[in-house]
Amino acid sequence: MHHRHLRPWELFAEDDDASSVLEMKKDSFDTLGSNNSYEDQPWVAKYEKRNLIRKVFDREVWIQEPALRQIQDTIFLQAVLGSLVLTAICVGIFVALPKGRFY
Repeated sequence: MHHRHLRPWELFAEDDDASSVLEMKKDSFDTLGSNNSYEDQPWVAKYEKRNLIRKVFDREVWIQEPALRQIQDTIFLQAVLGSLVLTAICVGIFVALPKGRFY
């Protein structure tokens, strides 16, 4: 927990090329002048060549914003509690059924 995957353009960005990332972000909101396409970016071909396992297990970075970590914790706890409640309901239904041998 408290980690996020690096985005594909962050994986293949070079340290000295920080100005192009800033330039890309600036141009991405230009709705009238550009077509907001990223297919011509150099990282696209490299990322498409990666296999599925490497895409799933990409590098991760620590989330530094405390509010975002708290939101992540809340969502995780809600998912765990929701699954426990749903599991208890399903167990109750299958145990309550007489002689169905569903368990």
